[in-house]
Amino acid sequence: MPAPSDVPKIFIGACGIGLGHVGRMLPVAKILRERGWRVYFSTYGDASNYSINEGFPTIRERELSYGSKSDGSLSLKETFRVFPRVLLSFLSQVEREFSALRALKPNVVLSDSRLSTLIAARALGYPSILVMHEFKMLIPLQGDELPGIGFVKRFFERVALETFGLGWDLADRVLITDFPPPFTVCKPNVVLPEFLRHKATYVGMVSPEKLDISKDTAKKKFGFNEKTIVVYFGLSGLPWERKSMASKLFPLALETSKKGFGVIFSRGEPGGSSAPKREGSVVVYDWIPDRRLAYAAADVFVTVGGQTSVGEALRYGTPMIVIPTPNHTEHDSIGENIQAMGLGLKINFRELESERFFKALEIVLSERFKKRALEAAKNASRYEAVREIVRAIERFVE
Repeated sequence: MPAPSDVPKIFIGACGIGLGHVGRMLPVAKILRERGWRVYFSTYGDASNYSINEGFPTIRERELSYGSKSDGSLSLKETFRVFPRVLLSFLSQVEREFSALRALKPNVVLSDSRLSTLIAARALGYPSILVMHEFKMLIPLQGDELPGIGFVKRFFERVALETFGLGWDLADRVLITDFPPPFTVCKPNVVLPEFLRHKATYVGMVSPEKLDISKDTAKKKFGFNEKTIVVYFGLSGLPWERKSMASKLFPLALETSKKGFGVIFSRGEPGGSSAPKREGSVVVYDWIPDRRLAYAAADVFVTVGGQTSVGEALRYGTPMIVIPTPNHTEHDSIGENIQAMGLGLKINFRELESERFFKALEIVLSERFKKRALEAAKNASRYEAVREIVRAIERFVE
């Protein structure tokens, strides 16, 4: 248990697969820091650079990830091949977090999709909160690939849901970072085991406080005329995923700019240069210093379907074109839901070509999509996920 101290401390264990988990914990961490808390992060991969660059003490964990193909897409075969290494990494993370918690003696432990964090917290008796949206893992197999494969897929998805649910149940509270129906963005993933539901609450999608700036003013900040239609390409995910997506999306961004659109392109490289460069007529960032300004300026957001990015775009009422990372079931389901809700269109990466993209761009710029996106933004404004998470944390030290 935490030692008495005038300065409250929190230990945040965030999943390091992609940047979204640390990205959505940073607004929480910044508010707590402003209120006098000492904040410590534990994560891995590129995500550790992200939290370090924001000025937070960070424990770098042994990397843990799924297997992938040469094009950056998820590979079940490769994932099974590297499973022993993944298991060793997980055990190493539990050990490291156990040691860190014993040394730091935090008042509260916050886990963003990290089972290792909850195990260490429960073992040492620290109160813990789980922040998560992807409770049900979707296996990237089509039901018609082989006879009976649909049943096998559903069976193992259910087994994984219940098994991992026992781990998530170690948390004292569960905060679901998505909107309740009908605007649930990750609908296929937000499925909880019955025994977990009594401690779970929807808090909305996490995003930094919305900028109080007009679209015209935001466009001028990027050097565009207020009448220019702006398309924002924002990459996210693992390094090899971003590299694969950029190889196809950047030429498309150049082509978009040649058609008279204003284009912002972020490679999503934490630790990269935050100074804008001009490549053709495209404003290019390795790492955009404040994504909120890009969302405020954009008339359309082109995304791979990361939940954090989509949630931020929703706040600004920006219609989307979702091009999911190949074989990434979460991104794919988000793209399907965005399209089903009338907030944008989905294009499969392997089917992406100029003609199809520009047809989709024309459609999402129509009044129908703009109106629906503004409705979603109005709904999103009713939720303050960051404040709700902070309140849940502070209740443990009252």
